[in-house]
Amino acid sequence: MGRYKSAKPPSEVPQGMPEGSPPPGYSRYNSDDWPKEFPKEVIGIDRDGVINEWKNVIKKHEDVRWITGSLEAIRTLRLKGYKVMIFSDQPNVMKGLIKPDEIDRIMNTFYMPQFGMNGIFSIDGFLYNTSDDSRDMYAKPNTGMFTKMEQMHKVSIKGGYYVGDTIEDVKMAQNGGAKPVLVRTGFGSKTEKENFKGISTKYKDVQIFDNLLDFANSL
Repeated sequence: MGRYKSAKPPSEVPQGMPEGSPPPGYSRYNSDDWPKEFPKEVIGIDRDGVINEWKNVIKKHEDVRWITGSLEAIRTLRLKGYKVMIFSDQPNVMKGLIKPDEIDRIMNTFYMPQFGMNGIFSIDGFLYNTSDDSRDMYAKPNTGMFTKMEQMHKVSIKGGYYVGDTIEDVKMAQNGGAKPVLVRTGFGSKTEKENFKGISTKYKDVQIFDNLLDFANSL
């Protein structure tokens, strides 16, 4: 279980940035206009498949491919006053394919600077699990990550939203008392086809959008 919390604009851009990236310290947005408080409910967002394209292991900057509109979506949610928590499945930790410090490093050296350059000057936290064993309280669709979020950040997902691209994301949202949102990016279209044919009382509370930006603009 890990987390990331930042309240500062980035001061530098890491090496290995894509060609054409802004120079160090650059942002076309003014951080002075950034809200000081975020009074609305929590919006939890699954990282891989919603914010960036899914990849089995993300260790390097080159492994990250942003989904169109996802960064604008997070900025939009923050400016509307929502708390934003990012979640991620990282079962490859248990398989020895990636280490927790590598997950934290990519968030610190790439995600957060990129967020800042796109006008996202803070998120409320980043949490991840390290196992896909259904007996693990932190593995989806169990709600251990929500419980950990409450303990660490003193906020609850209950009554808020959880945005994901898999049926496990939907179930975790329901189990945790959040409003489930499915996006068609990542595995979302496949999830929709396999689980949302016809009328299902089980999933009647699920909102479906093409992508994270469409969801953000709907609020």
